Amino acid sequence: MTEGPHTQTHMSPTEAAQRAGVSRWSIMRAIKASKLRAKRDNHNHWRITPDDLNTWSAQCAHTVRKQAGAHPNEVIELREKLASETARADAAERARDQAEADRDAWKQQATALLSRPTRTRRWWPW
Repeated sequence: MTEGPHTQTHMSPTEAAQRAGVSRWSIMRAIKASKLRAKRDNHNHWRITPDDLNTWSAQCAHTVRKQAGAHPNEVIELREKLASETARADAAERARDQAEADRDAWKQQATALLSRPTRTRRWWPW
């Protein structure tokens, strides 16, 4: 028995994503951008042939970024950025603490002034 073009299995976007090692959304973006050929069946579901998936995978293999590890220069740069942001946050916290201490000191002075007995000395003799 010979295999014809009608015996080729079709995949859903989820199955295609699993086979290609990408997310389903990557498959859907490729379909919508017409980079991956797909057809809708009678139930309005996307169907992708293995040949079309292999063609798309070969074309976009250079664009898929493999996360084997961060580059050492990136790690150094991120550590420096973290250190500077931490120092900035510490300085802001110290400034806030100083402002709160000043506020409390002024409040204490105002309360002390208000609690003093007032003299009834008149400034104007009339």
